[in-house]
Amino acid sequence: MDFKPEIKLTQRRDNVWTVEEGMVRCFLILGQEKALLFDAGAEKTDLLAMIRQVTNLPITMVLSHSDGDHTAAIDQFEQVYIHPAEMERLKQRGPVPELLPALEGMVFDLGGELLEVIHNPGHTPGSISLLDRKARILYSGDTVSYGPVFLFGNGRDPQAYAASLEKLWNLHDAYDEVYPCHNDCPVAPEVALELLACVQGFLDGSIQGQEPEDMLPPGASPLVY
Repeated sequence: MDFKPEIKLTQRRDNVWTVEEGMVRCFLILGQEKALLFDAGAEKTDLLAMIRQVTNLPITMVLSHSDGDHTAAIDQFEQVYIHPAEMERLKQRGPVPELLPALEGMVFDLGGELLEVIHNPGHTPGSISLLDRKARILYSGDTVSYGPVFLFGNGRDPQAYAASLEKLWNLHDAYDEVYPCHNDCPVAPEVALELLACVQGFLDGSIQGQEPEDMLPPGASPLVY
């Protein structure tokens, strides 16, 4: 029998909600004119119906990247924003809605809420974060997370990931909290520095990997650093 996590809607701030799916979450950010959904979860649930419990505003669907645990409910939306480097990867999973480019520096204006796209490749080629300078929040996708970040398999690039962490840390004066899609939420900006030290230790050989204790995807045999 497949394990199905409890799925629940949780309010984080006056205008920010999360859809929690066990180890995965996506974010609903409300403006005065529009709402933005950052990621579409890991479960084939009626995500749109859950959102309509909170708001009737028009919804802009934005994906942090194309991994399957962030894209399960995209078929409920007519359009999806995603970085161009992720589009073909997403299409390989099956039919998709209309795909629109989420490019570096692009700003989603929700009416009183502005969310700026930051391209941070490494975990995947087109991973993005969203920066809310007014609320001082970084929605980091999988790039900054207090827990394991997968850097094995097709499209992962540890050197690009290190550069992305450095880039996000250089912007840390613009945010006080990081809202990741996995593990603890929120986390401090300094988590990016801890991850950077780890990946640099992997790259220069100063940190040795260990056999993982937790369950991994079938056929995967990475080390943990």
